[in-house]
Amino acid sequence: MSQGDLLTIAGDEGKDESQQPPSEVNGGFAPIEAHKILDLCESLSNVTSSIEVQRLINKFLQEMTGAPYVFLIPLLAASEEGLIQVIGDKVLEKEIRFSITSNDIKGVSTHGFQFLISDINRDFTEMIAMVVGDKHNTLIFNMSESTSAPLNDCQPQLSFFVCMAGDDSLREYYKHCINEVFRYTLGQLLTSIELAEEKRVRGQCQSLLRVARRLLRQIGDLGQLLRGVMAEAKDLAGAERCSLFLVDKDTGELVSKVFDGDEATHEVRIEEGKGIAGHVAMTGKLLNIRNAYQHPMFYKGVDELTGFKTRNILCFPICDEIGTIGVAQLCNKLGGFHFDKCDEEVATAFSIYCGIAIMHALGHKRVQKAEARHKLSQELLIYHMKVPEEDVRNLLTTLNQPTPVIENFASFTFCPRDIDRSITVNMAMKMFFDLDFVKKFKMRRDKLARFLLVVQKGYRDTIPYHNWLHAFSAAHFAYCLVRNLRLIERGFLSDLQSLSFLIACFCHDLDHRGTNNSYQMESKSTLARLYSSEGSVNERHHLSQAICILNDENSKILDCLSTDQFKECIDYLRELILATDLANHFRIFKQLKNLTQENLKDNTMLLMSLLITCCDLSDQIKPWPTTHYVAELVYEEFFTQGDLEKQMGLAPNEMMDRQKACIPELQIEFIATVVRPTFEILANLFPETQYFLEVIDNNRKNWEATIGTICKYP
Repeated sequence: MSQGDLLTIAGDEGKDESQQPPSEVNGGFAPIEAHKILDLCESLSNVTSSIEVQRLINKFLQEMTGAPYVFLIPLLAASEEGLIQVIGDKVLEKEIRFSITSNDIKGVSTHGFQFLISDINRDFTEMIAMVVGDKHNTLIFNMSESTSAPLNDCQPQLSFFVCMAGDDSLREYYKHCINEVFRYTLGQLLTSIELAEEKRVRGQCQSLLRVARRLLRQIGDLGQLLRGVMAEAKDLAGAERCSLFLVDKDTGELVSKVFDGDEATHEVRIEEGKGIAGHVAMTGKLLNIRNAYQHPMFYKGVDELTGFKTRNILCFPICDEIGTIGVAQLCNKLGGFHFDKCDEEVATAFSIYCGIAIMHALGHKRVQKAEARHKLSQELLIYHMKVPEEDVRNLLTTLNQPTPVIENFASFTFCPRDIDRSITVNMAMKMFFDLDFVKKFKMRRDKLARFLLVVQKGYRDTIPYHNWLHAFSAAHFAYCLVRNLRLIERGFLSDLQSLSFLIACFCHDLDHRGTNNSYQMESKSTLARLYSSEGSVNERHHLSQAICILNDENSKILDCLSTDQFKECIDYLRELILATDLANHFRIFKQLKNLTQENLKDNTMLLMSLLITCCDLSDQIKPWPTTHYVAELVYEEFFTQGDLEKQMGLAPNEMMDRQKACIPELQIEFIATVVRPTFEILANLFPETQYFLEVIDNNRKNWEATIGTICKYP
């Protein structure tokens, strides 16, 4: 242990006659009685609290020297701070931390060397006087760890000051007592101080985690979150006031509508880089100002206007992963002279949690706005898709009247595109009645009629192929599959699965815009922004429209289902409509090929995916005139997309380019790679559909015969 000189801070009184040193023995002071040292060591042996260790040492030194008070100031090298916790045997209500501003005192803390008394700055001496008053002289001794054991260069030694009330004439005696005491107690003191710092840091971390948990609960309300941030910041740092500003990304200004937890009457804006808060926002660095009025960036006008006295300021940035998103400004340290290093550490860590919480709150607010806009647009969509009640009444009236018999309507050979469009909705209702869904699921006729009329209106008549007639054709094929293959009776599908299957076919292309998923992505359309992260952009939009219609009170045909049944039905709809994306079909194609009649009941969802793909392709198993006509509609739609892509400066796919596409060749390839392989799987599972392959092969031959006559599209 090394001991430096002492500093005397003069009090009002002179020498204290009650303090008399013992007589010297052989040129020095007699050692402290061994039993007293042993009693002190014994009392310290069961103590781990640094405050209690200091209290016992202070008390012992006071008894030995007769000093009115003794206290220790540990010098913390890591935070460049001095720490006062105990005066004599009295524990302070609030510990005092102060910066070690003198270079020489910093040297003591870092390297353990002695310092010159004359270089200790005035702030330090004034602070000591504020702590113990000026009634007595205060002598300050510099103590540091023993250098008998070599230390790593990067490992600072812990030093401390021993302060006691006394007279300069007794300095040698005080040195003697201090050396005697710390010869036996230094290790215990240093260990307890280090342990206390570790506990402080751990407690700080636990407090921050609790704060983070409270803040993250409030991300649903930005205003409430900001008030919470200010309250937590004040509490953690012990500040009198707090202001919080957010950065306006458009102007760079700092904006605040909340001060000290209260809503401001008007918005306050600070120019970029102006004032303390502006400087912190611009630099992204914390600023600890111990004397606000002496700082050049401090504006006194606010204090003069409000009567508030700003003594010190701790201003810190709040950042996300990109940069500064806000600034928090704390004013006036409570229970201390100024904000210390500990407060800076807390503020720095706290700002990270604030940044995360505010970033999520802003994101949540954007999502809420997007959801509100989406809900509004859905309401507008449903409003414009609403059908006149007269149409509903007319449709219901026709159900009670004799209708012309449409021969072979339930046959696979029937072409649904051949019937008059005006009766398609009537025939759609017939499918629900014929499959007994209306009775089984207690559907209200008016809601079913309204549902089908709204779905019909949900398709765009301006789209050549993906319109109501395509949906009606796909649903007709689903109706034929369920009825003719007896899927319910044979246990391949349940009633609910069959109902979901039929509804999915009617809804699978709702509000199709005549362009494919690739175009949606390339054009960065609204649909792409909504659904691109999930894939199958168009199909997810169709699903969204379907659910929207099914949830509308006037067309809620599933309202007699239980909650579990409704959820199950929606899950089926999701899987079925997404399965109409050929990309998804190819993804599961190997699994489809492995289906057999033996494992079919264990793979219901795969079966349903196969069936709806067949429904989507059902025009390909119709006679040549229908197949040829449908191809014209498809390529009219394709070429319109190709023209749009050219306008965007993109090179369209060959099948979309009217200058390059050869329709017969493209159709032959489509039959070979998509149509026939899909229906082969169906034929293997259900031999009664084998003749579909014959129709497909005949249509392929017809396409081959037309290669020389119709190749390019006009």
